[in-house]
Amino acid sequence: MTDESADVPPRRGRPRSTKTREAVLAAARELLLESGYQRLTMEGVASRAGASKSTVYRWWPTKGVLVLDAAADEIAIGSVPDRGTTEDDLRSAIEQLIETFSRPLASIVIFAAITTVEADPEMAAVFREKYVYPWRLTAAQAIERGIERGDMASDNTQFILDVIVGTVFQRTLIIKEPMTEGLADHLLGLLIS
Repeated sequence: MTDESADVPPRRGRPRSTKTREAVLAAARELLLESGYQRLTMEGVASRAGASKSTVYRWWPTKGVLVLDAAADEIAIGSVPDRGTTEDDLRSAIEQLIETFSRPLASIVIFAAITTVEADPEMAAVFREKYVYPWRLTAAQAIERGIERGDMASDNTQFILDVIVGTVFQRTLIIKEPMTEGLADHLLGLLIS
């Protein structure tokens, strides 16, 4: 019988403290809600969390990476379920976007990920790969099921996705007071033949 732990190389540096990690993420969420993305600093997060600035930078090399990690649960859109009808599938897709984009923390982070693409391309790329594309894939599948059923007013899946996302984005993130009441019904009326 051999000792399997002998095959694992020792870790260098101090181990991550779960308590400190959670304090940093909570501090980032609090500061985002208090003062927004632009005013958030790594130093401010470290101070609020009672952590060293070097610890924060070691675990999250950029503000964008930290913010995405801190807001992960809030910005996760999910996947569009197959509910059996085109209307139900697309209603789920639209409602998922409205719910996610309407969350205060999510709206700050999503807007930052989109508007800081030149300053922080890594944040934008991670946001797209981890949160946008998985939802978009399942939404496209729902649209394609609707096209196959003959339920859609258009057969251009990507355009339909853009109409849905663009409209919800405009109504929840651009206009100061979200105008979402009846939005799913209006969109469905345009998209379903």
